[in-house]
Amino acid sequence: MLRTGPVCCFVCSVTIAMFAASGDDEPKTTYATPEEAGADPDFAVQGEYAGEKAGVQVVALGEGQFRTVLYRGGLPGAGWDGSEPEVLEGEDKSAVEELIDEFSLERVERTSPTLGEEPPEGAVVLFDGTKETFEAHWQPGARMTDDGLLMEGANSIDTFQGFSIHLEFRLPYMPRARGQARGNSGLYFQSRYETQMLDSFGLEGKHNETGGIYEIRDPDLNMCLPPLAWQTYDADFTAARFDENGEKTDNARLTVRLNGVVIHNDVEVPRTTRAAPIGDESPEPGPIHLQNHGDPVRYRNIWILPRDAEQEARRPIIPAFERLHTLGLVDQTAPGRLLIGELNCTACHAAEEAFAERLLPKQAPVLTGVGSRIQADWIWNYLREPHAAKPGTTMPDLLASFSEADRTAAARAITSLLVSTGAVAEQRPDRQAAQQGEKLFHEIGCIACHQPRNGASVPAATTAPLPELTEKYTIPSLQAFLKNPHAIRPSGRMPGFNLSDEEAAQLANYLLGDVVLKPSSPNMRFAVYHGAWQKVPDFDELEPAATGECAALDLTVAGRTNDFGVRFDGFLRIDEAGEYTFHLGSDDGSLLSIDGVKVVDTDGIHPHTVHSGKVVLSQGMHPIRVDYQQLGGEWTLRLEYEGPGVPRQDAFSMIGMTDDPDSVPAFQKVDPETAADPGRFNFDESLVQQGKELFASIGCADCHELTVGDERIASSLAAPKLAGLDDTRGCLAPPAGKLRDSDVAAGTNVPNYDLNAEQTDAIRTALGATTAAASVDSNLIADTMAAFNCYACHARGGIGGPEAARNSLFATTIPEMGDEGRIPPPLDGVGDKLNDNWLRHILQNGANDRPYMLTRMPKFAPAHSDRLLAEFVAADRQSETAFETPDEPEHRVKATGRHLAGDQALGCIKCHTFGPFRATGIQSMDLQKMTQRLREDWFHRYLPNPQQYRPGTRMPTGFPNGQATIGDVYDGNVDKQVAAIWTYLTDGNQAGLPDGVVGQMIELKPETEPIIYRNFLEGLSPRGIAVGYPESCHLAWDADRMCLAVIWHGRFIDASMHWQGRGQGNQRPLGDHIIAWEDTAPIAILDSAETPWPAETAKGRGYRFRGYELNEDRQPAFRYETDQFTVTDAAIPVAGDDRESTFTRTLTIESHNQAIGNVYFRAAAGSTIESVADGWYLVDGAVRIRVDHGDAFVRESDGQEELLVPLDLATGTAQVVQEIAW
Repeated sequence: MLRTGPVCCFVCSVTIAMFAASGDDEPKTTYATPEEAGADPDFAVQGEYAGEKAGVQVVALGEGQFRTVLYRGGLPGAGWDGSEPEVLEGEDKSAVEELIDEFSLERVERTSPTLGEEPPEGAVVLFDGTKETFEAHWQPGARMTDDGLLMEGANSIDTFQGFSIHLEFRLPYMPRARGQARGNSGLYFQSRYETQMLDSFGLEGKHNETGGIYEIRDPDLNMCLPPLAWQTYDADFTAARFDENGEKTDNARLTVRLNGVVIHNDVEVPRTTRAAPIGDESPEPGPIHLQNHGDPVRYRNIWILPRDAEQEARRPIIPAFERLHTLGLVDQTAPGRLLIGELNCTACHAAEEAFAERLLPKQAPVLTGVGSRIQADWIWNYLREPHAAKPGTTMPDLLASFSEADRTAAARAITSLLVSTGAVAEQRPDRQAAQQGEKLFHEIGCIACHQPRNGASVPAATTAPLPELTEKYTIPSLQAFLKNPHAIRPSGRMPGFNLSDEEAAQLANYLLGDVVLKPSSPNMRFAVYHGAWQKVPDFDELEPAATGECAALDLTVAGRTNDFGVRFDGFLRIDEAGEYTFHLGSDDGSLLSIDGVKVVDTDGIHPHTVHSGKVVLSQGMHPIRVDYQQLGGEWTLRLEYEGPGVPRQDAFSMIGMTDDPDSVPAFQKVDPETAADPGRFNFDESLVQQGKELFASIGCADCHELTVGDERIASSLAAPKLAGLDDTRGCLAPPAGKLRDSDVAAGTNVPNYDLNAEQTDAIRTALGATTAAASVDSNLIADTMAAFNCYACHARGGIGGPEAARNSLFATTIPEMGDEGRIPPPLDGVGDKLNDNWLRHILQNGANDRPYMLTRMPKFAPAHSDRLLAEFVAADRQSETAFETPDEPEHRVKATGRHLAGDQALGCIKCHTFGPFRATGIQSMDLQKMTQRLREDWFHRYLPNPQQYRPGTRMPTGFPNGQATIGDVYDGNVDKQVAAIWTYLTDGNQAGLPDGVVGQMIELKPETEPIIYRNFLEGLSPRGIAVGYPESCHLAWDADRMCLAVIWHGRFIDASMHWQGRGQGNQRPLGDHIIAWEDTAPIAILDSAETPWPAETAKGRGYRFRGYELNEDRQPAFRYETDQFTVTDAAIPVAGDDRESTFTRTLTIESHNQAIGNVYFRAAAGSTIESVADGWYLVDGAVRIRVDHGDAFVRESDGQEELLVPLDLATGTAQVVQEIAW
């Protein structure tokens, strides 16, 4: 918990009723300006406060009352770790000040990074505070203040389709108002779709609060600032689309940034929102509407940049650009540099050395051998219209300036060149593999960048686009790419996931699984037999029930699903002599024969099973026969082969009906829904040379590597340098990518990237800094993380991490670990945490050190990973820390470290696995790998204070407040204990097993000093504190009720309930002689000796727990206070024989005012209290007590007897000693 000690914390789980209620019947004072609000003293108190570990929002409720909301880590959008905020309702000014002081907070006044944003080129300025824009763009009825602010209740004259809007607004200060009556207005896009405005500062962030899409969607984060602060809306609106009949084909979409933070990312808006001035959706444009809800909301600096929906759909999608370009970065050139690198501009336009060092160019795919990877039809269609074949591609249209006829001819020539480099292998889908592939795709991290295929909705703008994979790849070619993507895409934007061959095949089958592969004409003869067999029968001895011709091994020719057999005959064409391997899989039995010789036997009754066999074959045609039998259940049959120059693939691409080589038919893909023939590209060998010339001359060779024979095709294109480019022409010409008539007339060919306005502006901004001496230094870490889209999974410096729409898609095998178990870790300080070797290993080879986290850490290209490693180290690495080490032989140090890691000391093994051995609780990271991964210096700093390095972590510390909880190891020296653990763990998988690896009771044994156990205890509040003593008498003190709640003898406690599994439930003492002693604070002020003991809780009476102090024997003394006095309660064990130990309890009461009187100590309460010898009292016949005050007396009160001791605080201090024996 972030808040401990004297401050009471209340977790906010529901909307506070007073905020949900209507305020129409309550008096309310409204302040429209900060000057007016200054008259209310509460205005100076409300607002935001921030410190190193927390942020607080203070909401004024009127009449000196406040609502305070405490956020761990910092304020929303500025450090908050996302945990449930803690809410205190109805606080007064002094309580607010106490909270601010406790957490060392300072008042802050945040401003939006886009405040004052100037309109870009082409924008329509709707309002800039002048009379001219007011009259030119707003309908009659709109109002403007004397100081040039637009007032609520305004409709624009201009109407719009898609657009980007910037709007600044100010909400009034209305402390007494509640709910929708508190500073209400709204921005209506096209007068149809509303994003709400409301003084929702400090609330949960709902659809009807600031940032919400009314009645449709809550904002991802409540970024509403305090009232009377200027705030910003920056939104991208895509209008709903309709066909020629007026039927809606696509919903409207919204991306909304509130005060610079994305709160809706490419969200669908399926209908108009409530109270929209235009209630129906239509293809017609609509005006901007600023709602009048009767509250003085003010607006300024409103401008709109129209957006072409078709253009937006064609723009290159670079996910990090879409997330980062609106963040108001200090380095305004960063988004443009990212685009220059991702679009590989420097492949044509050379950059000056200093600027080039700040770029990360994305090399285009290697095209050597592309004909063996990608289907000819797709290449042809992609070259003709790249942005239609793959919307969002970064590949420019190099044929944009060609006529239609020339475009087709050029595309055919270049496609002929590319197709001549090889032939794709074919393979039919495997349904079982596809099922596993679906699971992999949605678990290992693919959906962090790509569109999920399970119905989950994610923003298209931040989703790396995929083409129609079934048209581009075959299963073998996609499998090969997924296995080693860097061979084709060496820049590493597509990372490698260290897939096994089986996993790559599963993913390829899933991604291409909706296509059926068959020969274009029959290529085998079949004979069907009816019968029930345990093995394939001798079909020569049977009469066929049917015969005919079929395409491939088509089992449907049997006409039934059980009790049949089929013989398939054909001829296999071998183009190169050598040894071939055949793989025959079936359910049930099957046999393969070639040239009359059995090659593979997969006979019998079984699920789908694959057997293999080898055979040497000469060039030419070879008779091939497959016999199959099906008894019942599933029925499958598949034949693959591989050999010289032939990767593993379906054999039927080389099978014909006769021994004529030309009888082998071409294969085609068939859509199972339509079975339509998509058409085929016609290869023309005579066009290959023309294709080479075009490849060299129009720019292909500048980006792509293509080696034909032993020679790489070189570019013959000359392009100007990056510095000094005319940004009004060429690739950046308005509209983006289009040529001027003069360029066309001059025969100039310029690539068309289909950039949108934001992308063009960002590139221009970056180009303006290519030679500027005063340009801001780039953050190479941020640049690299953006280029490789690391931000899709990881956060660093408050930027990135899974988007809200994708967050829930990250999964874990241990839900109890929370986000730590499913979200990849933040990278703040990673260069300090990990040693160089491990950091390099992770970047270049990936990692899976968190087996509970299903998302894998992939691997990236070595060239860039080395650079990133150096930058992490330079930015994060802290100087070596001096720490003490044990002064004894290493083997003794390791033995001590082993003890500390075990379940009888710090209990590391309870949550961490140890090589193959499971932990007893959650299965956190393997202890054996710790020293392989981490830096020793960081380990020494982290272990005593995990929260400092990862706020919100579930990792506890064994060294609270820098003090060792294991005091008998190195005299409680923290440095030496941590050093011992590190030294022990350096043995890695050779380290001896720590105690507790095997599951068992976790008995806490206070053998030499007390043990303090803070967890859920039976009969106590959740703030119970158990203390076990070596004297074998123990206690549990309730820090909520301020009392000695339970005492017992013998064994102390079993911690297994809380240190294993989910840690749920209340644990009871492990020993015996268990006595429930007190249920409320034993010190109180009474009006008289007859006044009943207070029934109200101690907390309700103003008692506040102030922690505990340890004496030299590590025995705790508990402290609490009221406004009148402070109490110290110390129960010290007195050793006795055979569970006869007792407690001597000393209570010290210190008055805050010496005049205090009528203070009593209730020494006992029970059904009976009997006076016995030597001043002892017997309570309920079980407990004997004695107090050192002669004024003690027994009374009856509320149906029980009580032993009271009056205390004299005339000197300001009183002390009473109580002996307890039982």
